[in-house]
Amino acid sequence: MTKLINRRQQIDNFATLALGLMVIFSFLAGVIFWIYTFTIYDNSDRVINQYVAYYQQSDNDDSTDTDSGKKSTKSVTMNHYPEEFRGNMLYFDEKGNQIEGQATNGAKNVLNRKVTLKFDKDDLGESPKTVYKNKTYLRIQAVKFKKGSVIVPGKDGVQSAAYGYVFVDVTDTVVNLKKFQDVLIWSFIWAFIFALFFAYYVSRQSMKPILRAWQQQQDFVNNAAHELRTPMSVIQGKLETMLTKPTATIREESEAVILSLSEVRRLNSLTNNMLTLAKSGSNMTKIEKEKTDIKAFMDKVLSPYVEMGSLSDKKVSLDVDVNQEVGIDRKRIHQLLVLLMDNALKYSDDGDAIRVSAKIEKRRLVIAVADTGRGISASAKKHIFDRFYREDKTGNRKTGGTGLGLSIAEWIVRAHNGKIIVMDNKPKGTIFKVILPL
Repeated sequence: MTKLINRRQQIDNFATLALGLMVIFSFLAGVIFWIYTFTIYDNSDRVINQYVAYYQQSDNDDSTDTDSGKKSTKSVTMNHYPEEFRGNMLYFDEKGNQIEGQATNGAKNVLNRKVTLKFDKDDLGESPKTVYKNKTYLRIQAVKFKKGSVIVPGKDGVQSAAYGYVFVDVTDTVVNLKKFQDVLIWSFIWAFIFALFFAYYVSRQSMKPILRAWQQQQDFVNNAAHELRTPMSVIQGKLETMLTKPTATIREESEAVILSLSEVRRLNSLTNNMLTLAKSGSNMTKIEKEKTDIKAFMDKVLSPYVEMGSLSDKKVSLDVDVNQEVGIDRKRIHQLLVLLMDNALKYSDDGDAIRVSAKIEKRRLVIAVADTGRGISASAKKHIFDRFYREDKTGNRKTGGTGLGLSIAEWIVRAHNGKIIVMDNKPKGTIFKVILPL
């Protein structure tokens, strides 16, 4: 079932990411192509606009002369183009027919091949456009002349042109544009192929934390069920045994009552720890830091453990070298110290020593709990902070541990943006070092 969910989720993530990347690449390719097309025709359009402006200026000059009462004899012929103009011109009569026989060498860069077009009055007032004629790409724009203002030679003699097409040969420009288009398409194809691999990789990687969390949840539920089942079975067994002895006194069944109460306390500890871990995983618990005198704080927290150590023939010592206040969550750090001290006392024997130290190193508060107890194997160190993990040779039911204490300790340290390290103590024992940033 887990593999099926994983597969479906990967496919959904892959399809969504691939589609999103395709839309982005398509949009970018379209924008790049539009900008390049607009830019590449800019020079040709500027030449065409010069022609159009030239003829419009000529018409305005004729109108000015007529309005002032002077008889205008000015007319424009195709030999009157300004020297800087590099375009070409086709002339048409009132019916839109091209005037044949017009010369084609009156300006620079004139087309040598013959160009034949039919004038379309709908082109008047439109922006320049590209047409394909006689294996040539032309950039053209329509212009209307004032009657009698433009005289050109035709096959029937000199004629007055009514319309015209200003055009520029853009064959090389179009060829370059098509090459750029091909490059852009192939670039898009390769980019999309790369995006598919990228989407596949990301979809797989994105599922790993989810699957890890899913597996952790499954393990947590299984382990919790096992941990809860054992004390409940013990309590149930003892109570059922007591029911078979209705005439027995409390003194006679005191051992069963004591064992049942011990298991009840174990259940309470287990449920409290599970609740703490559940809150930590859902970010329900916030860290509330406040300035704290570390020496006074640790003396107060650890003083009961000094007495407990002396009662069990274990030496507990405290060495705090911190002369400044440090911002910590007192409740959580108190819980952290209790967990580490409980762990040290449980897994050390009579005559062992436990030393707790605190100091400032490189703007960090370093707290170390070192014992000379049984120690932890190298393989166990890799899993010591996993939930419900207990090493067989040190973690048994006699200690009353649930395997959740060090998981809670690690969460408290991480919530303070710190880290916790476990290492061997020489010649024997274990050191838990907590490093918290100031």
